[in-house]
Amino acid sequence: MRKDIMEKRVIGVDLGGTKLLAGVIDEQGKVLESCREPVEVNAGPSGLVQQVIRVCRQLMTKTSSISAVGIASAGPLDPHQGCLLDPTNLHGPGETWGVVPLTKPISQEMGIPVGLENDAAAAVLAEHWLGGARGCDNAVMMTLGTGLGVGVIANGELLRSGRGLHPEVGHVFLHQGDQTAPCGCGNYGCAEAYLSGRNFSRRCAQLWGESGLTGEELVRRAQFGDEKALKAFDEYADYFAAMVSSLVVLFSPERILISGGFSESHSLFLDRARTQLEKLLSRRRQGVDLFPEISLSQLGAETGLLGGAYVGLNQLNS
Repeated sequence: MRKDIMEKRVIGVDLGGTKLLAGVIDEQGKVLESCREPVEVNAGPSGLVQQVIRVCRQLMTKTSSISAVGIASAGPLDPHQGCLLDPTNLHGPGETWGVVPLTKPISQEMGIPVGLENDAAAAVLAEHWLGGARGCDNAVMMTLGTGLGVGVIANGELLRSGRGLHPEVGHVFLHQGDQTAPCGCGNYGCAEAYLSGRNFSRRCAQLWGESGLTGEELVRRAQFGDEKALKAFDEYADYFAAMVSSLVVLFSPERILISGGFSESHSLFLDRARTQLEKLLSRRRQGVDLFPEISLSQLGAETGLLGGAYVGLNQLNS
């Protein structure tokens, strides 16, 4: 991973399924200006591109010497071509977007380099740069938000899948064909269908025959001792442990960090998940103890923003 980050200011963009967070960041990772607004998914792909351009231009009026833009986005995406690949959680109702060129039109409009990276990959890079993965050559980031993102650093390098793409680990199956767990990718039973905050609340609403149930309401009920909500979080913890076990046997991380809005409910599932994980990994602790340290992101709500900044800073050295 690059160590020769120049002393420049860049715009980092954290593009999720529901929100766009952008900011001006210097090479030490200090956020100088920022703004947040809902993603205009109903405006379609071209509307999204124009929204990013508009937000970046607004930030450029507040500061000087912006050298590049880095976008950390929900996927799937091709970081090298700078395109979204029919993104799972970025589209209007009943739509699919197909291939969406992102970096080229934004770069042409703004006249500076623009980089694109999967949001979870950018998040683990940010944690390696400034947060809980500093000094750790083997780390995994799990982003629990609208979707489930997984970013991996193995042996000090960001892990790619074939063809230079990002490994969409959130779409491995935990229970293939489970009709109670529809995923935005079109399949049933993906890890994302159980573990993203949005899908967790949707699944509970479907099972309980409730409409409009939100993750915030589920958390509130569990905190007040509602047995049905507590049981749902116990199941969530078990699925979380199963997912982490798979990540451990695949990537052997020393640390697993969690971020995203739903990670704020960690007190309702993380202790049980650790207990379950000890059972699942009981025979993976001899010789090399593969039981990972699991903790919250040290960068909090700015993880994606700083990940975008890291991508932007690296554009200046590529």
